[in-house]
Amino acid sequence: MGEDVINVPGGGLRVGELVRQHLNGLSPAERKLARVLLASYPIAGLESVARFAERAHVSPPTVTRFITKLGFRGYPEFQETLRHEVQAQMSSPLARYRDDQPARGTDSVLSDALEMASHNLKATLEVLSHRDVSEAVEIIGDVRRRIMVLGGRVSAPLARYLAGQLHLLRPGVGLVDSERSAPAQQLIDMRRGDVLVVFDYRRYQADTIESARVASAQGCNVILFTDPWLSPASGFARQVIVTSVDTLGPFDSLVGAMAVLEGVVAAVLGRLGPRAQSRMQNLERLRAGDVLAETNHTPG
Repeated sequence: MGEDVINVPGGGLRVGELVRQHLNGLSPAERKLARVLLASYPIAGLESVARFAERAHVSPPTVTRFITKLGFRGYPEFQETLRHEVQAQMSSPLARYRDDQPARGTDSVLSDALEMASHNLKATLEVLSHRDVSEAVEIIGDVRRRIMVLGGRVSAPLARYLAGQLHLLRPGVGLVDSERSAPAQQLIDMRRGDVLVVFDYRRYQADTIESARVASAQGCNVILFTDPWLSPASGFARQVIVTSVDTLGPFDSLVGAMAVLEGVVAAVLGRLGPRAQSRMQNLERLRAGDVLAETNHTPG
């Protein structure tokens, strides 16, 4: 099962996502704290009130007001919540396997896994920022922007799926090959306004986070898909799409993320309309031609 979460404001949302949901209601000084927390998540919030205030160049009383607006009774409760998140975030698949080994038959495990997948879909709807998803669809559907897609050790299949589907719908889509060289080096030609779609799930990857930082510094729009604990790359992303990852075994589930991706691709297709359909038809003709050529060259 997923890690336990203590009862905190926001119906079980992690602090980072709670902060993002409150951004519009914060004062300018409080938004400084929010940005500092998300950029150095969760370390900034685990420091003293004075140090947290110093990072954001605000007063300690502003920190208190910020914490209260999030729904916490005080800074100790806020920090205790973050400590629980860190513990859950850093647990390895092996540790989770040792903590929860199901003593059930195969049929029961499969049934439970399917039930958990259904739970993930429902939980993803609850934590999903529909505003961020809508913005992501609009940005990805803008064919004037070049798009690069980056996945990690666990999330590479998600990145390949998204890049492959988007290639069918629009030009200017590339997949960062993390096996070829350092991911950040492959972003050198990205320009202001281009898009980097990043997938980063616990345990988070330093090269993925660095890629998000580099792309953001170059003026690119970073879209992040992550888990409820929030990758530190969220500090560089304009859209953060959180999906539930609860699972029976030691490895986080990607069911929720895949479902959201399928929805995003469908929405982009709807946005591009005839232009995407024409591109798909041209690709189909090219593929049919390749198959025919291969058939004609097959020895009798």
